[in-house]
Amino acid sequence: MSFNRHIEGRLYRDGAGKPSLVHSCAGSGRGAVRPVPGGFTLIELLVVVAIIALLIAILLPALGKARYQARLAVCASHLRQIGTGIHLYANTNGVIPHGPDVQPLGQLLEANDGSVATNQIWTGPQQPSQQHMALGLLLKRAVAYPPIFYCPGDDTNDPQEELAKVNQQAMAPAFGSYLYRQLDQTSGSGRIEYLGVNGEGKPAAALAMDLNSVITLDPAYSRSNHQRRDVNILCVDASVARFSNEQDEFSLRDQDLADLQARRDDILRTADDRCWTGQAD
Repeated sequence: MSFNRHIEGRLYRDGAGKPSLVHSCAGSGRGAVRPVPGGFTLIELLVVVAIIALLIAILLPALGKARYQARLAVCASHLRQIGTGIHLYANTNGVIPHGPDVQPLGQLLEANDGSVATNQIWTGPQQPSQQHMALGLLLKRAVAYPPIFYCPGDDTNDPQEELAKVNQQAMAPAFGSYLYRQLDQTSGSGRIEYLGVNGEGKPAAALAMDLNSVITLDPAYSRSNHQRRDVNILCVDASVARFSNEQDEFSLRDQDLADLQARRDDILRTADDRCWTGQAD
């Protein structure tokens, strides 16, 4: 008996009469027929594609929600760091950061003597020019890291463009993502231990919050943090709480253009109530 073996290929016809390539093993005393496996059918491929599409449809909303919650958490962390900076500043200077007395620039930039809530942090061309102001004073005292003035849920280019103005000490105003109280709706003492009462006679308890504007009449005013669905509010004890803004309770609106300062005061008083009652969402 010969122990030499070789593999040879030949054609045979299957039950349907179609030719197919098979292999046989010679020298073994018997032949083995092994059909070559075929590929996926069109129906099988379509089923796989449909399953993948279904998984994507299920996972994408969950991933979007996770990203949204993560941005809210990072924003809250930024505000807590700002709160720590405000307390450090107040412990050193006796008052919370406010001012300087900034002069108006035509109809473009409003005057602010430190008693008006604002998100401006750099004066730019306003007198005194090229100076830190409001929350920006924390940068001057080196008790804050610049990126914390910007919310990760900010839908504008502020985190890039505005921070560059501050870093380059540009002759242009710079703004952050958060509305900061300064001495607005307080007794004016600026003491962190007790800011006094607001226009409704209630304790001034909010320091800063996400700034949202749904003003459509002038695109320059349009901006939002967290798609304006929620706001984080920094309270005077340096705690941060999240509240719903689905009804634009904390937003600037078209009807507010005639008196934006009055609307900001309303927002501050609402934030005071939320900080004081602690009704977080």
